[in-house]
Amino acid sequence: MANFTDPIKAAFGRYLQRFYAQMVGDTPAVAEFARRGFSRAAVWAPGRMVDQVEDMLAAWRKNDTELHPKPNPYLPIMIAAMSNDFTPAPTDYVRPLADEAFVQLPNDPKARVFKLRVVVANVKTQVAIAAPDPGSAKSIAMQLDLWCKALSNRRFYSRFPLAGFDEPWPVALELPELLAVPTPQEVKNLTLLTVDIDMHATVPMLMHPAHGAADADGKGLGTEDDPDGYLVVTEAHGSGYEGTWADAAPRTWQVRE
Repeated sequence: MANFTDPIKAAFGRYLQRFYAQMVGDTPAVAEFARRGFSRAAVWAPGRMVDQVEDMLAAWRKNDTELHPKPNPYLPIMIAAMSNDFTPAPTDYVRPLADEAFVQLPNDPKARVFKLRVVVANVKTQVAIAAPDPGSAKSIAMQLDLWCKALSNRRFYSRFPLAGFDEPWPVALELPELLAVPTPQEVKNLTLLTVDIDMHATVPMLMHPAHGAADADGKGLGTEDDPDGYLVVTEAHGSGYEGTWADAAPRTWQVRE
């Protein structure tokens, strides 16, 4: 499976893109920002970025090679960053699946059996909003706050490749309040607000036997995208008893988007 950071990061990028698509341009700068296109309106920072925003803005302005008749053509802009550390989500929020559970992927035509563990990670994310005037920065921050508070946007899904299948797993926002805090900076004609967004991401850890191992079923090719499953008992016969493995079948899961 992929490392847990990349699918969550990609999912949050799609989440911000959906936010961007419904923005209202209530100031000239925000209206231009909404027309510009997401790929030229948002960028990922290399790390926890409060101490890197000015460098990011300088690089963004340098790379803007279009001819613009107005100053600050690269503003407004959103700069997103995600922490690289790991912190488990509080157990009063959700409990991880620390003990291995036998599972089947719901769409697996080979009906293989794997082992699954699940961790819920607390993921700290920041979105810096840089604009040429305070009104535009506040507008984007307020619209982001409304977007995150909507019930339909309190959760989104990251997709993890498990045994060749992309499986959706939930990422929940921890609210209720998002605060857009001014960030000190030395650039003139610039307003910079930073929003902290904490998320609880459910991360699956799928386990399978080594290809050709004694407990492998031989149904896969031995790759990460097509591994063997575990051997299982499909039918049992004994004195006074005859039954099938269906009486103790492994769990399946289906996450609804």
